[in-house]
Amino acid sequence: MTDKRAISLPEEDAAWLDEKVKAGELPSFSAGVADLIATARKREAWLADEAAAFGEPLPDDPERAAYWAARLHRSTAEVLKDSEHDAA
Repeated sequence: MTDKRAISLPEEDAAWLDEKVKAGELPSFSAGVADLIATARKREAWLADEAAAFGEPLPDDPERAAYWAARLHRSTAEVLKDSEHDAA
């Protein structure tokens, strides 16, 4: 089931979606908006899972290279040690 809504987008965003449709990357403008919403919802769920797993919220800007470099290069032992410390 779908719910029809009239939306307003900045011109450059609407033009970007129009180009994706013209290039055949999206079947329609609406499909593009729906895909963006689905992606945002998946990201939100992933961030919640990460916060639950690591015991801390992730930053508002997960693109920060230094933060991710440190976080993604932690050893399993470090993660387990942090988890043990949090449980105590």
